[in-house]
Amino acid sequence: MKLSLSKINFLNIFSIIVVFSIILGFFIYEFNQELYEKKVISLEKSYYKKNKAIIKNEIQRAIKRIEVINNLIYEKNESILKEKVSFVKNLFDSNNDKDFNIILSKYKKELNLLKWDNGTGYFYIFDKNGKILYHGGNKKYINTNVFESSKTNKELYDFLKEALILDENYGSYKWYKPNESPKEVYTKYVYIKRDEKHDVYIAAGVYKKEIDKKVQELIFEDFKKDRFGDNKYGYFWILGLDKVMKMHALNPEIVGKINDDVLSVKGRILNDTTIKKALDGGGYINYKWIRPDTKKEDEKFSYVKLIPNWNLIIGAGFYVTELQDILEEEKKALKELSDEYLLKVFVVLTILISISLLIARYLSIKIHNVEIEREEHMNMLEQYKLLLDRSSVVSKTDKDGIITYVNDSFEKISGFNKNELMGITHKIIAHPDTSRSQSKKLWDTILKGKIWKGILKNKRKDGDSYYNSITIIPIKDSQGNIQEFISAGTIVTELIENRSKLKNLFKTDALTGLGNRVSLIDHISKQESGTLALINIDRFKEINDSYNHVIGDKVIKALADRLFRYFNDKGYDLYRLQSDIFALFISNKDSIIVDVNNFMNTLGKESYTFGKDKFMLTYTCGIASNSENLLTYADIALTEAKNKKVKIKEYSHSMKNVEEFKNNLLWVERLHLAIKEDRIFPHYQPIYNYKTGKIDKYEALMRLVLDGKIIYPNEYLDIAKKTKLYPELTYKMVEKVISKFATNNYEFSLNLCIEDLMNEELMIYVFDYAEQKGVFDRMVLEIVESEEIDDSDHINKLLKKFKDEGVKIAIDDFGSGYSNYDYLIKLQADYLKIDGSIIKLIENDIRTQDVVKSILEFAQKSNIKVIAEFVSNENIDKILRDIGVDYAQGFYYGKPEAKLIDEISL
Repeated sequence: MKLSLSKINFLNIFSIIVVFSIILGFFIYEFNQELYEKKVISLEKSYYKKNKAIIKNEIQRAIKRIEVINNLIYEKNESILKEKVSFVKNLFDSNNDKDFNIILSKYKKELNLLKWDNGTGYFYIFDKNGKILYHGGNKKYINTNVFESSKTNKELYDFLKEALILDENYGSYKWYKPNESPKEVYTKYVYIKRDEKHDVYIAAGVYKKEIDKKVQELIFEDFKKDRFGDNKYGYFWILGLDKVMKMHALNPEIVGKINDDVLSVKGRILNDTTIKKALDGGGYINYKWIRPDTKKEDEKFSYVKLIPNWNLIIGAGFYVTELQDILEEEKKALKELSDEYLLKVFVVLTILISISLLIARYLSIKIHNVEIEREEHMNMLEQYKLLLDRSSVVSKTDKDGIITYVNDSFEKISGFNKNELMGITHKIIAHPDTSRSQSKKLWDTILKGKIWKGILKNKRKDGDSYYNSITIIPIKDSQGNIQEFISAGTIVTELIENRSKLKNLFKTDALTGLGNRVSLIDHISKQESGTLALINIDRFKEINDSYNHVIGDKVIKALADRLFRYFNDKGYDLYRLQSDIFALFISNKDSIIVDVNNFMNTLGKESYTFGKDKFMLTYTCGIASNSENLLTYADIALTEAKNKKVKIKEYSHSMKNVEEFKNNLLWVERLHLAIKEDRIFPHYQPIYNYKTGKIDKYEALMRLVLDGKIIYPNEYLDIAKKTKLYPELTYKMVEKVISKFATNNYEFSLNLCIEDLMNEELMIYVFDYAEQKGVFDRMVLEIVESEEIDDSDHINKLLKKFKDEGVKIAIDDFGSGYSNYDYLIKLQADYLKIDGSIIKLIENDIRTQDVVKSILEFAQKSNIKVIAEFVSNENIDKILRDIGVDYAQGFYYGKPEAKLIDEISL
């Protein structure tokens, strides 16, 4: 039975999961057991370590406590001695007898009773000469000199010396102890103070041994009660260096005894081991001891350390079995946790096995679907292969280029059969015209594992050539190593052969048969130098508009024929660039101007006759020589010739150049951005009324912001008009200016050129927006006087519409351009603005004053108000006032600014 790939995959995954689960389960169990055992060992170690640390810390804490209590008691001892001395001093001072011996005899009985610390604490009194007047410890010292006694006792000498200087002192020195051997001295702490009234020194003291005994009694009682550890099993014991047990919290019966029969675990006498460890700075001892609770011998660990200055050893420990009892509880909890973890792992493993089986089933279904798709794809690939073999020329080679397969199409086009092609390279069909560089580039590309596409010229067996548009693909293994190459191509011989024909057609003008603009550019690019003339028919558009395009085409063909007949024999190359522009190219410029001029005056001057239609033509010519931008400069020269109304113009650097055209293109882009980013805005220049002495109107002037700088209209307005961007600038100005003055009472002027007035859509917007904002009665349309009015009727009707609503009309720059008095009357102007070129001469030229006076006289008769522009200083202002001008505008009264001036009083 043949199994499908999907079933084989499912069984394979299932088997792997089962085997993997068994192995994984076994290893998890073993790992868990091993982990448990390691944790138990680790737990035991940590418990021993923890409890050793506890007993060591407790010993260190106990020694610190001893030190603190000891210091407190010694500090308290000083206070107690001071109180006792003060009591006796006050007792003496309360007596009025002048003789101190009488006072002393009076209170001697009470002094004898004032003893402490088992009779070792007492008073003694001496006078300023050192004579002992009273001694509570030993009467034999009475009448002896304490200073003499101190000569053999340096500690006493230093103590007394400081007391005599300070009148009091607290300190220690060695002295004989009452009821003890007279040969042995002991450290004694004494407080001494001078009684100024009787000029005697009163001293009280206590022996260090007695203080230490008190401290030990207090500490021992405290340590008997102290317990520590998790179950409060820890306690203290204290051993003397004489091996006598001084204190035992749980075994009081061994206190005061020497227990040399107890041995350490290593068999040494426990007391010796304990003393050695303590003298070495402290350490652990291991021995067996009777547990107080079970009364059974048990192994025990203790930490011992010497108590400083006491010659006593303090120890504390823990019993091993007690620790093991605690450990058993911990082990039991750890075992339960380990088993619980193992159970969870097996549950998770079971879930993962179930999920894996589901995934295996899902993958089997997907593989089954892939198998179906694969079969479909294989079927499609077979069809693609069939299609490729039938439609393309296919071959395969090994990585060394040896042919291993060709299809029938390859045999048919090459003329070779498969037997002739197998085992050799494609050189058998390589055409000699194929360059080595192309072959090298092809192999460099495919050997890098990249696809190469291109057209190869090949050679058939019979020697004929053919072109193959081919794609070569490297076939790689899974590691990316190239195994073979496969190529597929289509025969494009007919296309290649037709391309040259198309190329010729592409470079030829269809109407005249002359070379076209493409042909001219190609020709110029191949020349190192030369001269180019562009000949243009004047007013050719009128021929097309007056007759028809058929006649226009006949004119073009006739002119082409005349140019060819005249210039061809003179060595010129002739082209038709576009419409009615022809080009003449020659390698030198010696006679080109003469030749062109002769043509215009001879053959070009003859009339053109087409049936009943007969007319004469004139021409304009632009010439440029030896320039990288030959065609551009010739075109500039042609434009210059048209503008200057001359027949022939040769390019010179004084004309517009390429940089200027680039600058124009740059400004077109800047204007587009400025409009888009709303960087067109008005500045307002005040206009001063001579009669009222106030600013009562403003002229709105266009400004553009570029890189934070203000740019004036003279830099971009002409370009805007040529590129149809000008109306958008006007729209921006209209909207912003009207909106500005809708909020105040000033009269304002909007600058409009004839082009604006002829823009019907724009003027409707101006009218509607002014009506919406209610500014008709304060708005002035200021007509820029730089162009002739072609359609005066339209303009008059438009302005009348505005004037009917209260809008005033101003004529700007009067006295320059196309200004005349008839112009004022036709436009029904309300204001006349005298051009600044006149006003700036008025202070130095009497004739200019006469001109202004004549303009003013006419304006007054016509009821037109006069505004003088460019009023820049006080002298000009005075002359204008004297003449009688109505208004003044200029820097003298204010520069154009973004904000208005509310009022200026002069």
